[in-house]
Parts: sequence; C-alpha cells; structure tokens
Amino acid sequence: MTAGPLHRRTVLRGAGAVLALPFLEAMLPGRGLVTRTAAAAARSAALADVPARMVFVFVPNGVEPTAWPGSALDALQPHAGHFTLMRGLAHRNAAALGDGPGDHARSAACFLTGVHPKKTSGGDITAGVSVDQLAARRLGGRTRLDSLELGGEPTMRAGDCDSGYSCAYSANISWRGPHTPSGKDHDPRRAFERLFADGPSGEQADARARRMALRTSILDALGGQAKALQQGLGTDDRRKLDEYLEGIRALERRVQASELAAGADGSAAGAPDDALDRDPKGYAERIDLLADIAVTAIAQDRTRIVTLMLANEGSNRSYADVGVPDGHHEVSHHGNDPAKSAKFAAINRWQAARFARMLERLRARQEAGDTLLGRTLVLYGGAIGDGNRHNHDDLPVILAGGQALGVRLGAEHASPPGTPLCNLFAGMLDTVGAPVDRFGDSTAALTLRTKA
Repeated sequence: MTAGPLHRRTVLRGAGAVLALPFLEAMLPGRGLVTRTAAAAARSAALADVPARMVFVFVPNGVEPTAWPGSALDALQPHAGHFTLMRGLAHRNAAALGDGPGDHARSAACFLTGVHPKKTSGGDITAGVSVDQLAARRLGGRTRLDSLELGGEPTMRAGDCDSGYSCAYSANISWRGPHTPSGKDHDPRRAFERLFADGPSGEQADARARRMALRTSILDALGGQAKALQQGLGTDDRRKLDEYLEGIRALERRVQASELAAGADGSAAGAPDDALDRDPKGYAERIDLLADIAVTAIAQDRTRIVTLMLANEGSNRSYADVGVPDGHHEVSHHGNDPAKSAKFAAINRWQAARFARMLERLRARQEAGDTLLGRTLVLYGGAIGDGNRHNHDDLPVILAGGQALGVRLGAEHASPPGTPLCNLFAGMLDTVGAPVDRFGDSTAALTLRTKA
C-alpha cells in the first residue's frame, strides 16, 4: 500500500524539546490516490489551506518628516514590489481629546486598538482589544501559541511614564482585553524557549543549567527522530529539513553567545539578560534575534500572530552604532536643530534596516510554492507622525507581504487625509479570514486584495 502524506502537524519531541516541522512536499496529499486528476485536486486544496499570518512592527517616537520616507525606502529598496507606503492614515484617538499631554503613551496604547486610553497612572488602565488579539481569537486554537509578543525593551505594567499615563500604555501595543495588556518577551532566550522547550513551563532550571554548562543544543535530543524521519523523505525534503534544523541550531548559538557575552549562564530565573545592550551594536542584535525567532515561529506554525516593539514608546535609548549617543526621545524633539534632525533620521534608518532584514528572512523561507512573506501581512509603523510635533495624522506606515493572499502592492497607496488607520486593520482582518463589521474607529475596510 502506498504511504499517505505526512501530517502537517507532525512534531519531533525529545527530553526538554519540541520541534514542529516546516512545510514539506511529503505533507501534500496525492500519493495514495488512484488518478493523477484526483491527486492534483487534493494537492491544490491542501496548498489553498496553508494559513495566513499577521506581523505588526511598532516604531516609537515618530519620524523625522523631512527625511521620511526616504529614511525607510533606502533600506527597503531590495524589497521593492513587496511593500507599499501607506499615506493619509490617522489615529484620532491617539490625540489628547481634552486629556492634555501624554502623546507617547496614547500612541502605543492606541496603535493596534484604535481606542483612546483612559488617562490614569493607577491600576484602572483602560484601552481596547488590539487587532492582533482579535485575529488571534478568530484564528487561534490551531497553534501552540495563539500569539507571540516581543519587544526590545521590558514590559511595564505600573508607574507613571508619561504625564499621568501608566507605563502599561507606553510599553504595550498588544491588548487581550480593555484592562489587560498582553505583555511581551524582550529576552531572546525566554522567547526561544517558549517555542522550543517541551511543556508549558519550559525546561526545568537544573536541566537547563546542565545543558548551558555543556553548551549543548536543545535540539540534540531530537537527532534520532530527525534521522528516522529523513529516511522516508524525498531528496528535496531531506535538504529542506537539514537546512531548517541547522537554521534553528544557528539561532540558538546566537542566543547562547549573547548570554556568554554578559557572563550569564542562564541557569536561574532572573539571570542577567542585558548582554545585547552592552556594546553599541548589541541592541540591533537583540532586535534581529527577536525578529528571527518570530520568523521561525511563523515558519513552524507555532503561531500566526506576532507583535514586535522596536522599543517602548517614549524610549530615550541611544544608538551609538549609528552615531547617535544622544537619547532617541531627546533628538525626536529636535526643535528644527539640523544636527538633532540628522540624528533622528539616522535612528529612523536604523529602524527601517531592522524591518528590511526581517522581510529578507521572510522572503528567504519557502512554503507551498510561495515565500513566507507572500503568506504573511506585515505592518510597520507607529501612531505618531512627526516626532517633533506629536501629530497623529499621515502616520508613517508601511504594509508588506500578502501577495499569495491576493494583496495588491504598489509603491504607494494614498488614502484621503484623516482616513482611520483602523480601516487598514479591518482590511487586514478581512484578508486573513477574520472579517469584522467595524474595528476601533474604522469607517470602511480598505480593500487590499485583487478582485477575482
């Protein structure tokens, strides 16, 4: 009897590790069907069932408008045809609306919710359910994680970070409920092990300490299963699985190297996790590691929804690796000082370079005849336009990917000035199969897909 297809949800599981497989040709049906026509129909149906994904990348502190969008387009030039610059979109609910100062906190809290947050620094924080979490509810239950939240700086849930607004607003863009920010992982080790450690609580601390002391891989326990699986695969699938496993091992080595640089063995909860901040280029490595973990999570179908904050809103982090030892928030308020404006634009280029690298990783992954980027909607931007003025219209927003989902991409898409950003979110939800009548302050969903 001819063997049937390999199940798409097949996993390799060993002591302290679990690994989902990438999409393989062996997962397509047809080998056990009698006619070529039936086999082709079954394979076509399986390819059509490959899931859609959504990624949201948040940029704090707005942009330097005289350099934008050139500061982003230069970095994104290798991806021409795979993204669209969105113009005219606004977030009215990020404005003061009588609440006075606090644009940074409102920017982050409103970015994916479209809701004006309650001005409070106490425990009665109130925003709204974010678009990523709405998608996770509609598309969840099919992956290990309904969503994955990542960020370059730590989550905060209390304190006054911006003119009477709670730090919970500035440090979170993902909200599970009006009073519940999702939080985020900013430590690449913790994020890596959420995906690959076996069991909901991850590897036990003593086992992890032993493994880290030996510098062995979490994948070592899976070698025998991987070898047995490869014996039943075709040449292309064997090569793809080899590359896939080596990619995960290389990612883990980078995480381990970051821990070694800090002198941390990672053996105990609360171990130092600031290795990637200690040299001028370290923060870029932190963001790149988190982005690579996100891409791997999507490729494995461990989750279909990801948010990544490049930094918390209002962050005053310096970027010495691009010649900006000054704080980010400080130079965003440049007051038309040419020197500060140039530094602000340099940070915007750094941010766009991180995004461009993520798109490169998504394009490099092949899945069911398309790239992973083609099956993923990726939104990049924030809810402050000009960082010096704190306006919330003509926001710096870029939409990438989704071509395999029917999304039309062009160099630029201009909406009428003041069009709610939530119109774009409603269009994205429709594209991934989670349509809504209304989201946030949306007035009509933007049509993203080519009409049949």
